[in-house]
Amino acid sequence: MARSSASNGSSFSVIGDGITITGNIDAKVDLHIDGEVIGDIRCLSLVQGPSSKIQGAITAQNASLSGAVEGSIDAGDLVIAASARIGGDVTYENVTIEQGGHVDGKFKHKSNRSPNLAKSTVDVATKSPPLELTEGDKAA
Repeated sequence: MARSSASNGSSFSVIGDGITITGNIDAKVDLHIDGEVIGDIRCLSLVQGPSSKIQGAITAQNASLSGAVEGSIDAGDLVIAASARIGGDVTYENVTIEQGGHVDGKFKHKSNRSPNLAKSTVDVATKSPPLELTEGDKAA
């Protein structure tokens, strides 16, 4: 893994093409993955290259996925590129899916509010007046 520092003091790590990591990754920095990871990934921000493969769960504040992922995804801001192939459930706050991006799984929005499914928006106790057709009216 290569480590670099950006000018603002934050750092990121790169898992390059041709590198395979077997095991979970728990990073307090941003990750850029061009290789293969077999294990769960937890990081601040994740950028996945188009030839990259991840087999495991992803948890990140921000994720931009372009390669293959087999596992669940839990992200704040999520971008699924046209080249991405996702097999797993996705939990997100904001999601963008480019045309051609492929996801096999369920989507669930992170929300502090749960919908009130018990409250009906239609008052079923109130009856509508019956529809009356006159001689000149035609029914479709």
